[in-house]
Amino acid sequence: MTSTRHTSSSSSSSSSESTPPDDILRKLFPDNKAVLILPDDTHQEDAATIPELIDRHTGHFSDRRVAILIRPGVYQNLRVPVGYWTQVLGLGETPQDTTLEGTLGVYAVPANTQNHDVGSLDTFWRSAENFATRCEFLSNQQGKWCVPIVTTTNDGASATQSLYPVDDLTNPEYGYPPDQVPPSTYSSQYGMLWAVSQAAPLRRIRVHGNLLLSLGNNCASGGFLSNSQIDGYLQLGSQQQFCVRNCETTQKATGGAWSFVLVGCCQQSHSNSSLDGVDSTPSPQPPRKPIEWATKGNPLVVDEPITSYRIEKPFLFLSSDENQSKQEQQQLYLGIPSAKFDSPTGTDHNAMTQQERVPILVDQSKSPVRVFAPYHEFDEIQNALEKGCHVVFSPGTYHWNQTLHVRGTNQVLLGIGMATIQAPLDGSPTIHVHSSAEGVRLSGLSLEASTVSQYDGSTLLQWGEPDVASGNSNNPSSIHDLFCFVGGRSLDRNVSVQTMVTIHSNHVIGDNLWLWRADHVQLKPNERPNRPDLSEYHVTQYGECRCDVGLKVYGHHVTMYGLAVEHTYRDMVEWYGSHGNVYFYQSELPYDVSGSVYKNVAGYHVHPTAGHHVAKGIGVYSYFRDHDDVQVRMAVRHDATTGYYENVFTVWLNGYRGIQSVINDKGDPTKVTGKPYIVKTYSKDIGDHGYLQMFRIGQWIWNTSAAVWATLFLWILGLPTKLRTHFDGLASQP
Repeated sequence: MTSTRHTSSSSSSSSSESTPPDDILRKLFPDNKAVLILPDDTHQEDAATIPELIDRHTGHFSDRRVAILIRPGVYQNLRVPVGYWTQVLGLGETPQDTTLEGTLGVYAVPANTQNHDVGSLDTFWRSAENFATRCEFLSNQQGKWCVPIVTTTNDGASATQSLYPVDDLTNPEYGYPPDQVPPSTYSSQYGMLWAVSQAAPLRRIRVHGNLLLSLGNNCASGGFLSNSQIDGYLQLGSQQQFCVRNCETTQKATGGAWSFVLVGCCQQSHSNSSLDGVDSTPSPQPPRKPIEWATKGNPLVVDEPITSYRIEKPFLFLSSDENQSKQEQQQLYLGIPSAKFDSPTGTDHNAMTQQERVPILVDQSKSPVRVFAPYHEFDEIQNALEKGCHVVFSPGTYHWNQTLHVRGTNQVLLGIGMATIQAPLDGSPTIHVHSSAEGVRLSGLSLEASTVSQYDGSTLLQWGEPDVASGNSNNPSSIHDLFCFVGGRSLDRNVSVQTMVTIHSNHVIGDNLWLWRADHVQLKPNERPNRPDLSEYHVTQYGECRCDVGLKVYGHHVTMYGLAVEHTYRDMVEWYGSHGNVYFYQSELPYDVSGSVYKNVAGYHVHPTAGHHVAKGIGVYSYFRDHDDVQVRMAVRHDATTGYYENVFTVWLNGYRGIQSVINDKGDPTKVTGKPYIVKTYSKDIGDHGYLQMFRIGQWIWNTSAAVWATLFLWILGLPTKLRTHFDGLASQP
């Protein structure tokens, strides 16, 4: 990392500011290997580039977890390549409070640029939040456009940096707008590069320029972007799919392969979008203009104009009181955005608009927010929750072998730096949010399966209890950036869990979940890959890293924005609760199953008890690697009374094909690899405002009561004669 100039956001001076001698950040986060603070002491300056986590050989299944905290200010040429298990967090009240200028800034490159077919497909487990960037994301080196790539040796002993040429920059197939291709005389291009796949979200950022979500022809399979403003193009490039919630662009979207879901997004012009140095975030003005696609052959796009339930992720920030002198210690806060219903289109970067700010005190015994690290005892964390405190988990891996219970209303559990919690060995949940708890925010945590003694009934996250009515429509709970994994890092391939996430409570909102049964895992010492023709890792075989279901939902009025589940052995999603809503679903069926064990399974299953269900942007992919006898009758199965689906599709990725239909026997079987087979809309027993259902109810009554209706009809026909006779009789009376 190179920092040539730092300017406070509240000052125009170009001189550097020293770290406050009484630094609250370092007191709360003393581990300077897990939490890097910028700017900080000079010995930290080189640590923002972490080669062991950037390179896939050493980072992919690393035990290390890192949070990079950037203080409010304006930074020149601060370069932060984001690797595995790394999170970058600006610490301003708004994204503009932490602004990066110059070259590159915060960026992520494909983990495997040597093989374009892999590219970013395993560029997982990283994130960036709460900053503005006004950087040149590419540099012109001797007439060639390049991006710096850091590689390490397989043992991680040494690292080298090279320049990756982007030879196909002008190829419109990869989404670069033809009218935006820089001429050879132009030495830079403003924007941000974030070429990632799952478990790599961007939140609460402002990009002065274009946002590139892939690099050249390197394959990518993301992803999630929310509450962000792009003063340029949203360039999806080779991305297979992406979920974008409450974002604004000034230009169109480009590229993209298969399916994209936009919720609460708009395209509009800003007076300050020309890189003029003015930072403001105007509210969207009606009428709303949806984000359009600039390139031909548009992918499937769901455009949902309103976010029915909007709960932004809690975040950390330093106070920026202009009346506070530089010598005074700044206060660190936990910002808790409030829930919004039927939220208007666009971003919300206004400082502390309708949200709670809770101070994080150095004297933790008196603090309403407790900060913990892996070395703290389990009882300390549980006791803090019992007292009603919010909890922040510092980076690292937590080994408790007990269930953490959340019983308090409106409590926040926030992990930073990809904090990871291992599951108890007895199969009990890692975290149990009780039915008594409303308005809980569970954010930024990764949950890892263990080798359990009791498989049946095991789950990593349990929300509520069976048959207990709970949840509040006026105070919903939320899950942000939850990443569960069964296998991968562990050398024990007997790790297992029956269901990764189980939701019993009502009114729970999911906001970016990736639930992954590993298809490849770390090699043991001196072990060679079992399928070197397919992977440099050990590819999982049937029975390894066992998991049946990714998500089970029993609660009512549960909504998911951005859900991905992969490789489980039974229905990957089982939905039993009524009035469920899912906006964006990406899934891969397991690679290692045979037809003898994989029967009557769907990638997404809504059960009869669900009543009504809505799902949009639903993708189910197959790669039956080992056996040619697998037959999946339908990728999506809807057994509930009513439902509505939009842009449902299947893709045969590789291996043997086996998906026979898209949804409920509708849609063609997969026949060509890489081609989506689509059902644009599917509805069951529902028409315009339910009138079709009402008609069918009436039709059923008619069919079952024909004799009664016929008798009534004949009686009505004879009614005039009966009335005339009656009144004639009255008239003849004296």
